[in-house]
Amino acid sequence: MIPLAPARGRLTALIMRHVLSVTFLVLLISTVVVAPAIAAPDGQVTWGVHISLAPTWFDPAETSGIVTPFMVLYGLHDGTS
Repeated sequence: MIPLAPARGRLTALIMRHVLSVTFLVLLISTVVVAPAIAAPDGQVTWGVHISLAPTWFDPAETSGIVTPFMVLYGLHDGTS
């Protein structure tokens, strides 16, 4: 018969080392201080779209079916209050 005691002791030591390292990592992560989120600044919003303006984009009845004229129309009509 082959003795199993030395292998069982190494396995126990390996498991204990793993448990201790996981416990240490959990404690380390839980003690890290998380910085509070910074509030968004109040004030004016600048919206920049790099395009060339076509004269037809200023009239909602003459715009084509792409999204860029609608962004311009939103900035002109709905964006002002």
